Amino acid sequence: MMAAYRLAPDAVPTVWRDARVIDLAAPDYEVVCFIEMANTLSKIARFNGRNFGIGLSVAQHCVMGAQAMLNEGASTFEAALFLLHDGHEWALGDVIRPTVDLYAAVLTDLYGETRLHDAIATCKAAWDEVIYFAAGLPGPEAWTNKQKKLVHDMDARLQRAEAIALFGPGAGAKFPLSATPKLTGAIKPWPAGRAEEQFLMMARKLITEERVLDQANLAAIRRAL
Repeated sequence: MMAAYRLAPDAVPTVWRDARVIDLAAPDYEVVCFIEMANTLSKIARFNGRNFGIGLSVAQHCVMGAQAMLNEGASTFEAALFLLHDGHEWALGDVIRPTVDLYAAVLTDLYGETRLHDAIATCKAAWDEVIYFAAGLPGPEAWTNKQKKLVHDMDARLQRAEAIALFGPGAGAKFPLSATPKLTGAIKPWPAGRAEEQFLMMARKLITEERVLDQANLAAIRRAL
């Protein structure tokens, strides 16, 4: 059983998909549902959706990266770590790094210093822990250096490849030079329905259908209480 952990003394309520209220300051593995996660991440756009046409979703990013890791010889365990690396956005949403940097710069100018980046990292890490626990996987704090490097490098490589695919070759200059991931197919944004379906298929493959269904049942029981 994972011990309860609070990020803040007071509740930070948010309304969930079925009108129940979740306290974001109290990450809890019992509310984690990979079916809900697939749906939510399929509608969150990478790069704030600034490309023409439909956005490239976080769900698609996670699936493409996990598949690329498998294509490059990684284990299903390692690919599963990547699949869920942005899972916290299901709970917290996504604020892109340039926006966070702007907020931090304004706070520093107004008050002399800010720990905004640290606060965001702490919140993400706390939700990551319960999400990976729900998947039967070790949280990032317990990963080996090799596992951390695999996930980090694939994330950075894929981000650069996505930027080039969505915005043109010039966008690649904004990111460190890296090898293009061994993807299955070209980078073209999927409709939300397909992204949701593919995320769930990959979750069933990498963390097992039994785990996906058991966690969905646990979340349903929690909702009924």
